[in-house]
Amino acid sequence: MNARKESDYFIMILNTIAKRYGIAIYEAYEYIQKYQGIKFLQEFYDVEHTLNTDDVVDDVLAICNENGGPWV
Repeated sequence: MNARKESDYFIMILNTIAKRYGIAIYEAYEYIQKYQGIKFLQEFYDVEHTLNTDDVVDDVLAICNENGGPWV
């Protein structure tokens, strides 16, 4: 796995969440970190990075919601 590509991918997902909900990127990061969205992205990167960005964001937010996070 290429760490640089993975990092760039995570940043793209964070930016998309931040834009979608009108929040700062650090708030998006804190949210998905707290509710295990980062863990999900790391664990399933090989599959998720092949999907379109909106589907990935929906998946990450669903995981966060399942782990107690309110919808952003």
